[in-house]
Amino acid sequence: RIVVDYGYSAGSFVLPLVLGPLGIETVTAHAFESDSGSTPARLSETIDQARRLVGAVQADLGVVFDRSAERLFLIDETGREVRPDQALLLFLDLIARSGAGGKVVVPITATSQVEEVVGSSLEVVRTAASLSELTNAATAAGVVFAGAPGGGYIFPAFLPAYDASAALCKLLELVAGLEEPLSRLVARLPRPTLIHRQLQCPWALKGSVMRVLNERFADANVDLRDGIKIFDARGWVQVLPDADEPLVHLYAEGETTEDSEDLETELRTLVT
Repeated sequence: RIVVDYGYSAGSFVLPLVLGPLGIETVTAHAFESDSGSTPARLSETIDQARRLVGAVQADLGVVFDRSAERLFLIDETGREVRPDQALLLFLDLIARSGAGGKVVVPITATSQVEEVVGSSLEVVRTAASLSELTNAATAAGVVFAGAPGGGYIFPAFLPAYDASAALCKLLELVAGLEEPLSRLVARLPRPTLIHRQLQCPWALKGSVMRVLNERFADANVDLRDGIKIFDARGWVQVLPDADEPLVHLYAEGETTEDSEDLETELRTLVT
């Protein structure tokens, strides 16, 4: 039994036609937008409602669609939300365990635990942190999966784009032969230590910030694929200018949460 909150998306027109023949008992919510005048709830509120519904009906799994039916958010059988960064690792872990070979694509900002989870089973390809780069890379030969920490998952054999219905069906396929609840599958994954924060930065200073950082770390181990990503013995940090807003994104990941906090603080101080 699963709970599906469609988030008033068009997924409610398609998914029942798929789940019905599979014999999956489904409890649904927010399938159609009401004309009563009430506005759809925010995503966080929708997830909270779905969490309570999973517990009330004793479901084995809960899922929430975003309004476009592109992104998928997971809730385990205990009513606990699976963090989107862990959900990405869950998909990768299940694909690796299924014996599938090929390539998986993730953005450069995704946790380094991606490589730890897939091991030698799959080749990891990293792209710039944009949806266009991710979907473009997903069309390459040999790619079996692409995904980002924000709930978007791509199975190129079906469609080289985010699709919540396809992601849910693939998840059901991957867990069908397993006798473990979702909470246990998630508990086995590495605990994320990646930090993502934002810092206000006027448009006119973005170029100066990046130029100074490139000069400052000219002799360091860096990746300039998107913004600047700096590696040291504790982990890595990254500065990525936002394409649409006057701010920069700061990412930091160390062996421990304390290392991540220290790395982020050092970089934020330098950027400031």
